[in-house]
Amino acid sequence: MKGIDEPANRLLPDDTTRYLCIAARTDERFAERMTKALLNDDLHAAAPSVGFSLRPVLLHALAGVRQRRVRDWCLLAATVLALVLSPLWTIIALLAILPIGGSLARRAGESRRLRDVVVALIALAIMLLLSVSIVSALGVAPEPTRRTPQPEPPVADWLVGLPWLALLTGLVLYALMVWSEWQTRQTLLSQLTRTAFRPEEAPPLPSSQEWLSDRLAAIDEAERGNVTIYDGFTPFIGHGPIVSTWSFALPSLRRDSDTDADGESVVPLDIGELVTHVRDRLTGIGAEPDELPGLLLTERAFVSGNALTMHPALLPERDQPPLQHLSDGDLAQLAARPHGSARHYLCAQVPSWGGEVVASTFLHFSTDGRLLYLQCDRTVLGPLWQQYHDVDRMSPVLTAGAIGRLLARAASGVSSAVPRAPVRVVRDLTFRWRWERRCAVERAIAQQDLGYNYGARFSVREEAADANYHNYFQKTDAAKHLKLIERHALATLLDFLDERGVDTTEFRNRQMTILNQGVIQTGGVSNVGNQAIGSEATATVQFPAPKPAAGKPA
Repeated sequence: MKGIDEPANRLLPDDTTRYLCIAARTDERFAERMTKALLNDDLHAAAPSVGFSLRPVLLHALAGVRQRRVRDWCLLAATVLALVLSPLWTIIALLAILPIGGSLARRAGESRRLRDVVVALIALAIMLLLSVSIVSALGVAPEPTRRTPQPEPPVADWLVGLPWLALLTGLVLYALMVWSEWQTRQTLLSQLTRTAFRPEEAPPLPSSQEWLSDRLAAIDEAERGNVTIYDGFTPFIGHGPIVSTWSFALPSLRRDSDTDADGESVVPLDIGELVTHVRDRLTGIGAEPDELPGLLLTERAFVSGNALTMHPALLPERDQPPLQHLSDGDLAQLAARPHGSARHYLCAQVPSWGGEVVASTFLHFSTDGRLLYLQCDRTVLGPLWQQYHDVDRMSPVLTAGAIGRLLARAASGVSSAVPRAPVRVVRDLTFRWRWERRCAVERAIAQQDLGYNYGARFSVREEAADANYHNYFQKTDAAKHLKLIERHALATLLDFLDERGVDTTEFRNRQMTILNQGVIQTGGVSNVGNQAIGSEATATVQFPAPKPAAGKPA
């Protein structure tokens, strides 16, 4: 019997990339939004890839789009044939039968109990037989009487058509969806299981999509960069929502016991030395296997996407996507003299649960005369959606339950894919023309508008994140890692100030306050009425007077 610490039961570092590849294959809306934001809008920056590799995810998304393109063309051809053979039956099916049947099939596909799947499939079959019977009855004309013989209008026969032939066309539509679901299942089992997954073996680009290779290369270069170009208010795109933030300003005064030859009471502090000191100390802590395993430390610049004209090193040409890398000298200069909407941060990321949960701490240091300023922002990336993990429970052997769920998903897919197939086919035929036109318009606007926003608008990792944790300890591990980084960073800063003779009395008091009142809000609403911190602190609560009962005076 295997223990809980054996490798077979632990998440691997590549699991996040693998689950995102599964999302790109199985979640059509996720794949469409991702390819549109990252490949079509090629004038914008790419968000950081935190804990995963973006290229295999994009390649799997493009492969899934190509598979669905073939499916949509076949669905459109079969739908047109059904409209020609039996217009009335097809219209009734599109307006009434498909929505109801799709709802039943969707519930069956999401259920893990075989009984629910079987009941839903039987209900679908009964509904289909009743619909065919009703349409067949409509198509039978009453026999004419001898007194008033009426010729049977040929248009009515064509309008109703042959129900059995229309039913055959409907079965063809369903068979196409079953084939698509089967292809997806085989891809998951052959390429995206834990033992078979290889990020470097993602599906290559076909010759018809070679024009996307330049954009993929630019995304690869941005992924290795040290600059985040963000859109909107919050700069930490790709790292998850902000769960807490704090800051303080500390006077860098000398200790009373220290003397200075010039009589100067302020200790000059070098931000570059401070950042290097904190980074090296945290690096040593992360190297310890029992401290913070997997700790990743980087220095990163965050720049607003609508202020790149102030940073020509990042935007050499305004009709091209921005660069996302600064040299060490430029990064150090930004750390020493932050200005405008650009800031330097020391980023500490602690991944856990195979990289699905990432706790990030962002530290910004700056000096303003005699004051040292520290800003700390903390974010957490939660786990991916639960359905992306279903591949780990998928058996290569087709059981009765697996067959039932596959058939149910195919029935659900018919209700959503058939009405959308004409739109997708038209969009596919006009894609190249629309893409070239959009690129020309966007580049013309960027050339004229000095405030054009080049910021990243889409984060693959945040888009696929679940709204809730799957395990209680995922939440506690994220909180623990944030607190550990916070404590180590404050202790390291304290040592740095002590070594340079700075009076740290006020800093020690602030440190206790920060460590005592840290709270992570991950959802819901928290109302804090009064809070007391310190050895002799007190808190009082005043309750409002009770309201008089209805009909009675106060």
